[in-house]
Amino acid sequence: MTINQAIRILDPETTAEELAAIEYYGGLHGREKMVAACEQAYRVAVGIMRKYQEENKDSN
Repeated sequence: MTINQAIRILDPETTAEELAAIEYYGGLHGREKMVAACEQAYRVAVGIMRKYQEENKDSN
């Protein structure tokens, strides 16, 4: 997943549209695909935040 995809899933302005597309293209497993995409987006976001914290230890 790209950072831009994660942003589209996590941003309240684009969440519904992005998740609807994931559900649609996921077919019979659309709901499962949506949950998996959200979990992956969370992991991307957490990874970026942890990296930011590590790089800015002195400013915490």
